[in-house]
Amino acid sequence: MRPVLARFLQVSGSRALKSLLLVLLLGAVVQGIAFALVVPITEDLLTPDAAVPWTWIAVLAVIGLLYAVLHHRSVPMGNDLGAELVTTLHRAVAESTRQLPNRALGAAHSDRLASLDGTAVVVLMGQPAHVLRPAVAAVATPLTVIVISAFLDVRVALTLAAGLLVLALASVLVARLLTRREEPDGAEWLRRTYEEQDGAHEKPGGGLLLPAAGEVLLWRVVELATCAAVGVCAALASGDGLSAAKGAALIVLSVLTYRPMMEAVLLTSTVMNAREVMRTIGKLLGTDATDGTDATDGTDATDGAQADRPSAEWPGRGDITFDAVTLRVAGTAVLDRVSFAIPEGSTTALVGTPDGTRLLLGDLLTGDLTPISGQVRVGGTDVTALAPAAVERHIARVSPAAPGLTREAAARLLDTFAESPAALAERPGVRDGLDGLRAAVAQGSGTTALSERDRWRLALLRALRDDPSLVVVDASAGTDPFGTDPALTELFTALARDRTCWLITGVGSQHPPCDRLLEATGTGVTAGSPVPN
Repeated sequence: MRPVLARFLQVSGSRALKSLLLVLLLGAVVQGIAFALVVPITEDLLTPDAAVPWTWIAVLAVIGLLYAVLHHRSVPMGNDLGAELVTTLHRAVAESTRQLPNRALGAAHSDRLASLDGTAVVVLMGQPAHVLRPAVAAVATPLTVIVISAFLDVRVALTLAAGLLVLALASVLVARLLTRREEPDGAEWLRRTYEEQDGAHEKPGGGLLLPAAGEVLLWRVVELATCAAVGVCAALASGDGLSAAKGAALIVLSVLTYRPMMEAVLLTSTVMNAREVMRTIGKLLGTDATDGTDATDGTDATDGAQADRPSAEWPGRGDITFDAVTLRVAGTAVLDRVSFAIPEGSTTALVGTPDGTRLLLGDLLTGDLTPISGQVRVGGTDVTALAPAAVERHIARVSPAAPGLTREAAARLLDTFAESPAALAERPGVRDGLDGLRAAVAQGSGTTALSERDRWRLALLRALRDDPSLVVVDASAGTDPFGTDPALTELFTALARDRTCWLITGVGSQHPPCDRLLEATGTGVTAGSPVPN
């Protein structure tokens, strides 16, 4: 929970939180002063023949008005901070998910994303506005009353302070019991159930205390502290230490002192729900360093994608090796011990039927799929071990169906090419591609979609600008771009030069000049001769 809040404060800053805490602290202190004013008012009202304490009542009215103003100011501040909390964390989750490779977007990740529904939004938004105020008041208001009551009767002040100390210790104990052992979330529990179908795995019991039981326990402690304070006041009033009127007034003050604590105790379940939402967000952001381990036995409670994050750097060379790769989909073998090697810097055309098998080969090459056996290596390194940042930087997938191929993206690309080295734009086909894309941007409006040809230009030029080490070009759907458009073929050749390139074409499509040919047949892949134009 703390790493997630730290991530939020790092993005949004702590100024809004500090301002809210200051207003809440002032409100809690004012509330304590108002509670203390009950003593002279009650004492005068209960004393026979005493005048009505209009002065104290007027002061109490002013204090009450000030508290109302502070409370009215704190509510929108809390709501704004809650909305910013939800927006910032959801954007952080979306950005983190966008940067992850497809292999990390498994069922557990999807389940956790789905759990961030409207209920989770309400839980997060309510923390600053509805939970922080009672939490601050539960500490600041009793302390204010204790300080003021020390001038009225030290014995009563010491009794209230002892009750507050006991309640603080009980709160720490209950918090430790509630969080003593982490319970796996729904996504992790489903994974364990699926992987251990023999029933040997038993679900951990989570914390050693249920939130409802924690509320009851703390409530009983508050009641005992209140009874102790009332008993001391009654004992003092029955003796010669206090008058009956003042003793009754101090009894009222004792009850009011612990009232903010009672309100805070009722929010135990709400705080625990917020903690679970924060844990889920922490797992999605990869910042959940403490919640992934069972505190009782030290076993790892994270799923496979969280437990073993890929971190290898990009290798120094770009040769590709499929080593006895086997892949099954829904129990059916799609690839069976496929092995072949592609040298660095070569262009390979992948042909054959069906299209799905060839696309799966491309997913295996980019690390978006993991085989059930065998390895896919780039430069001798297993692609599934490469860090997501290395994959994003060095592997590019080019397709006219990729998201983000809009006129706005084309305009931004043209601006970046204007700042690129002149040698890049002078490659064969690049200048014609830029001119064609510039004409398409100038002719259409912002809402008009680019043609398939212009989307090809944009996809190829974007990959060329990013300068990846390995390119997977997917031309399996749509028209035959490299058989019908020499300009696109020339642009493809410029992209494939000096890097390893994999071209997936449609059935019966023509190919640009390639160094090698791989044909998918059934569950295997066979090597063919180079492909002429």
